[in-house]
Amino acid sequence: MAEEKNTNTEENVIVIEEDEKQPEKKKNKLILIIIILLLTAIILLLVLAAVVITKKKKSSANISPEITEITEKLEKKHIFQKDEIKQLIKRATILYNKGEKEKALQILNKLSSYSEALSYYNLGVIKLDEKNYKKALEYFQKAIKNKDNRALSAINATYAALMLKNKKLFNYYRRLAYTFLPEIAKLKSYPYYYAVVMYYMGYEFESIPALKTKNPYTEKSDKLLSAIYEYYGDFTNAQNIERNPFYKGVSLARIGEYSLAKTYLAMSDKNESQFALSLVDLKLSSFKEASTILKKFEDNNIYPINVYLRPSLFEIKTAQKYFKENFLKHKEDFYDLFFYYAPYKVFNMSQTISYLKKGIAGIPIGSIEESQTYLNKSATYSALNIKISNALKLALNGHIYLANKKFRQLIKKRETSYILHYDLALTYAQLGDYNNAYLHFLRAYHLNPGDLKSGIYALMALGKMKKTNEYLISSIKEDLTDNTILEQGLLAIVQNNTVNMAAFLEKNEKNTPTWIITRLTAKALLDKEYTYEALKLKSMYPKEIIANLLYFYANNHNLPVYKLALNYQSMFFSQKLNMNDFYYGAKIVRDWYFTFAKISGLLNKVRLNLINQAKKENFDLIPILTRVAFANLYTEHFEEAYVIYNDLINNKNITDPHTLYHAAVAAIGAGHHSNAVALMELAKLKNPSSYEARFGLGLLWQEANNLRAASIQYSKIPDGFKSKYFDFNILHK
Repeated sequence: MAEEKNTNTEENVIVIEEDEKQPEKKKNKLILIIIILLLTAIILLLVLAAVVITKKKKSSANISPEITEITEKLEKKHIFQKDEIKQLIKRATILYNKGEKEKALQILNKLSSYSEALSYYNLGVIKLDEKNYKKALEYFQKAIKNKDNRALSAINATYAALMLKNKKLFNYYRRLAYTFLPEIAKLKSYPYYYAVVMYYMGYEFESIPALKTKNPYTEKSDKLLSAIYEYYGDFTNAQNIERNPFYKGVSLARIGEYSLAKTYLAMSDKNESQFALSLVDLKLSSFKEASTILKKFEDNNIYPINVYLRPSLFEIKTAQKYFKENFLKHKEDFYDLFFYYAPYKVFNMSQTISYLKKGIAGIPIGSIEESQTYLNKSATYSALNIKISNALKLALNGHIYLANKKFRQLIKKRETSYILHYDLALTYAQLGDYNNAYLHFLRAYHLNPGDLKSGIYALMALGKMKKTNEYLISSIKEDLTDNTILEQGLLAIVQNNTVNMAAFLEKNEKNTPTWIITRLTAKALLDKEYTYEALKLKSMYPKEIIANLLYFYANNHNLPVYKLALNYQSMFFSQKLNMNDFYYGAKIVRDWYFTFAKISGLLNKVRLNLINQAKKENFDLIPILTRVAFANLYTEHFEEAYVIYNDLINNKNITDPHTLYHAAVAAIGAGHHSNAVALMELAKLKNPSSYEARFGLGLLWQEANNLRAASIQYSKIPDGFKSKYFDFNILHK
């Protein structure tokens, strides 16, 4: 047992010894294993690479022809059209539904990842197809901004703007499309796109040759070509239309190229061409030529027209531009200031002052002859003086219309009274009835030739009607002396004599409103600053509207007009002025107050103030109604304005030229054109020198197919006259 045990122990030891003696053999085995593993890894990598390469080749081999075509087109920056895009999307959808997801994704990825501009363009096309024109416009603008695919984006943006009826954007994008056209000149569809852009630009006849050129859009080209021919009514000679000077002239006229249009129309002796030429002449303010041509077509109104009010009449920016260019720029603009500040005349200053119970230093005593008569017939003229003073009380409180009414009643009993004729003339002038003002100023001057100012004011009233009287000027000149310094200054202004105006400014001044206005006007016409005179006037009349507006303008007229308008808004809301002059008083107050309100965007506020005042008025309603109507007209409440004017004329017998004319304007705005004819005819009769009234009447007669009457009115208008109020369109047959 012991021996057996020893053997086992030895064996055990041997085993132990054997394990302890094998480290080098084990290391060699480990190296061998590592080598085998590395070789295996390399083999696996090679196998995997082979699989990937094979798979990639197989995948490339499986790309459909349409994907290859898409790739080639994109690489060439070919521009997809709406139909192509929709077709490709449709293909992708079908492939996806059939389970060929890989092909579908290839198509969509190629479309969506090519470029941002292409994506924006595609989105714009889709929105255009959905008739979401606003959103389409946004996408096309982004595509244009990225400077890729600009031409077609601009063309489609033009169409979207047209559908949105946004004229400003339409004009903008059609010009862009015209600019970018060369970028797509190599496309087969270029002739069609060229024709579309020319059509948008208004050059229809430039489109015709392009539409006849072979292109992929044959059906669309034929449709547009047919529309152009149909529009111009030429079916039998369609092939020659693009070479016809008449159609070329009409095309140019439609886009406002009137001078060039006239050249082409004059080449044709067709009746249509000659009639179209008369319309172009009207647009060019060649009234004499237009009148001559229309006389030949009295019974053949080839192209009927539609009269409308110019939109610029109601635009603030246009009003500001006109204000900057025209306000107080001509001598006639100052005449209303003279009428406004000219003193009334009385027989007895002391009696008048006593009657009015307040100082009226601006009213001088009448002529010596009248004073002599007054002294001889004390009772008679004292009573008349009281009646005159009663009328003056109304006038000095701003109620010019009522004062004029009283003077008209008084003069019926004293037709030879120079003072009554003068005072009546002054109220007519302040109301804007210059014809009657002229007649009564002239009568006053003839009754008292020593009062030169009556004669000069008669000339000013004529000047407001764009007329003069050389005989009257000569008569006044003969009576000028060293003692008539003021009259010399006034006559220098009427004659626009800058030398005499400068000489007048060297004379010693007097502190009366007429002297101040004369110096102010002379300085303005000589392009000198007149702030000092404006300040003096404002100091004399601190609560008066005209004095404050004149001082404001003197201090702000050199500013940009928008800044002047902002400054006026501050003045409007801060100052408390005597509003009676605006509600009831002289035309100049109404006109100036409305003008400053219009350029500063305050017209609607003024309108509401007038409406509120009219509701509580029970003494002098007519003047304030005329102002409410005027405010309604210029805030485009045409029907309301027309109703008030109609009531004033038909029920209250207000038939001054200003009311009649603006009633006609309101009638046009409200669509009552037949009534506008009668009103404009009356306005023209009351003031024959009103070219606006004549032009408006001429257009209305032409619209009513009375070409003979229209021709007569046009013949009375000087060439070059530009209407602020009226324009016309041709009614398409």
